[in-house]
Amino acid sequence: MRTSYFLLFASILCCSSCIIDNRNDNLRVNTWVPVYAQTSEIDQIGVTAPASTVTAGKIYAYGNYIFQNDVFKGFHIINNSGATAQKIAFLKVPFSTEIAIRSNYLYTNNVSDLVIFDISNPLKPVLVNRVKNAFPVIDQLYPPVTNTYFECPDTKKGIVVRWEQKMIDRPNCRR
Repeated sequence: MRTSYFLLFASILCCSSCIIDNRNDNLRVNTWVPVYAQTSEIDQIGVTAPASTVTAGKIYAYGNYIFQNDVFKGFHIINNSGATAQKIAFLKVPFSTEIAIRSNYLYTNNVSDLVIFDISNPLKPVLVNRVKNAFPVIDQLYPPVTNTYFECPDTKKGIVVRWEQKMIDRPNCRR
C-alpha cells in the first residue's frame, strides 16, 4: 500500500517538473535582446556642451566639481562652487559605467578599455592614456538571467555591451 502511494507521488512529481512549451509562434514575447556597439562608436570620445541627463549613474565629487555618469554615455561636469550647481560640460565616453578620480586624473571604462583623462582644467578634459583590454570582457553571449527566451547575439552586428527587454515575435534562443 505504501509503495503504491510512493509510486503515485513520484509519478506526479516527475510529470509536474516537465516544462511544456506550448507557446504560439505568432505570440509576441517579452524577450532579452542584445544591444550592440560598433568599434567606431566606442572611440568617439570628446567634450561637448552640457546635456540633459538620460540615465543617471554614479557621481564623484572632486574639488568644486561633481562628475555624474550618464550610464553608457559619459559624464556631466558640474560646477558646484556657487549657490546652485551648474552643468558646464559633458565628457562623452561611450559605454562608460564607472568612475574614479585621483590627482587631477579621471579614470573610467570604455567597454573593456581603461581611459584616463587629465582634468586639471575640468572645462577641457584631455585624454592622456587608453589601456586596451584592461577589464575582462563579460560573457555577453547570454542575457543576465536563465530559463528565458532571448534573441541570439550576432557578432557581425558589433560587440554586445548590455541586454534589454523588448517585445518581439518568435525569439530564436532559450537558456
